Amino acid sequence: MEILIKICLMPLALKTQNDSFAFVDELKQEMHADLKYVESLEDEIDELESDKAEFSNMYDMLLQECVSNAIMCSYLQSSSDLDEITKLQCLYLYKVRECDCLTQKLFEQTEFVICKEKASNVFRKEREQYFEIQDLKAQLQDKNIAICELKKLIEKCKGKSVETKFDKPSVVQQPNA
Repeated sequence: MEILIKICLMPLALKTQNDSFAFVDELKQEMHADLKYVESLEDEIDELESDKAEFSNMYDMLLQECVSNAIMCSYLQSSSDLDEITKLQCLYLYKVRECDCLTQKLFEQTEFVICKEKASNVFRKEREQYFEIQDLKAQLQDKNIAICELKKLIEKCKGKSVETKFDKPSVVQQPNA
C-alpha cells in the first residue's frame, strides 16, 4: 500500500498542488492586469470630464454670441429706416444663431450618447470579468479541497500497512483454440 501511495497518490497530490499554485499566480496576474485596465478607464473618464468642461466653455461663448446677435437684430429691427439689405442681414443673423444653437445641441446629445455607450461597455466588461474571477476562485477552492482530501487519505494510508503474501504464483490456463 505504501508503494501505491508513493507511486500514484503522492505525485498526483504534488501535481495538483503545483497546478493550484500556478493557477493562483495566473489569477493574481489577471487581477493585476484588470486593475491596470480599471486605472486606464479612470484616466479616460478624467479626460472626458476635462473635455466636457472645455465644451461647456465653448457652449457659453456660443450662447453669448447668439445673445449678442439677437440684440443686434433687435436694434436693427427697431430702427425705422430699414432697407432690404438690412432686413436680409438681420434674417441671416437669426439663421446663424439658430444654426449655432442647433449645432451645439446636436454636439451635446452626441457627446452624451457616446459617453453613455462607453460607460455601458465598461460596466459590461467589468461584470463579465467579475463573474470569470468568481468562477476561477470556485475552481481554485475545489482544487484546494481535493488536495486536502488527498493529503488526509495519504496520512490515513500511511498509518495502515497492508501485508499480502502469495503462497504460489497463480497461472491462468487458456483453453485450446
